[in-house]
Amino acid sequence: MTVLVVGASGAVGSAVVAGLLERGVEVRASSRTPERLGLPKQVRVFAADLNEPASFAAALDGVDRVFLYADLEDPEAVTAAFVAAGVRHVVVLSSSSVTFPGAAEDFNGSRFLRVEAAIEKAGLGYTFLRPGGFASNAARWSWGVKGESAVPLPYPEAVQAPIHERDIADVAVIALTSDALIGQAPVLTGPERLTLRQQVDTIGAVIGRPVAVIEQTEAESTAMLSQYVPDVWVHQIIKDWREAVGSTPALSNEYTRITGRPARTFRTWVEDNIDLFR
Repeated sequence: MTVLVVGASGAVGSAVVAGLLERGVEVRASSRTPERLGLPKQVRVFAADLNEPASFAAALDGVDRVFLYADLEDPEAVTAAFVAAGVRHVVVLSSSSVTFPGAAEDFNGSRFLRVEAAIEKAGLGYTFLRPGGFASNAARWSWGVKGESAVPLPYPEAVQAPIHERDIADVAVIALTSDALIGQAPVLTGPERLTLRQQVDTIGAVIGRPVAVIEQTEAESTAMLSQYVPDVWVHQIIKDWREAVGSTPALSNEYTRITGRPARTFRTWVEDNIDLFR
């Protein structure tokens, strides 16, 4: 078996590579800038661009399965390249946003739905991983925690069930190394509901000093985030926070069902990434 990991530089993709190597799987990785990947030497690295599907010809030669981050300008062209190369199973890092009402009109939901639909239409075997909010989104608070020991937020009471990226990778590795999850689309969440304020408090507890929340208006938050994030994402982030105030997000048991282990907590994610905040 040979697996190509597309997006190996990301937190999930790199963990997928590590998990496959632990199982003795032959792993390839592709990137537009392969020299930046820094992967173990046994991983064959290829230069390829999802916006130029023909560039994947060498990377796909002899590949059985692909791990794919579902953010594609032309998903039909990419899936056609997979079919032509003889790929039989694609594990897609999608999003739980595809399950929400109005997903087809939502910026986030619609882009993932397009990729899922293209893969199904192409007749490829698939597993659609649909995680909710990543625990790693808290990494954007690191500068505030390190600097003023404070995190500015417009909606600190927004409720989430943040998932550790290694949980997503664990499920991806199982999907890539067996047929058990072909045709499935598990929604993945963390094991607990936490407000943004509780997440900030957890960071403080782990690093051993209090971290305050500075409440912002939407306009203030927009101005701050726009310095680092494209406007379309700024609006999506703030919209998600606003709509999550007072919510009760569903908690999925899919990680435990699939792996037989309890899901990692947000505190575990902070402990695993403590250097971000010290």
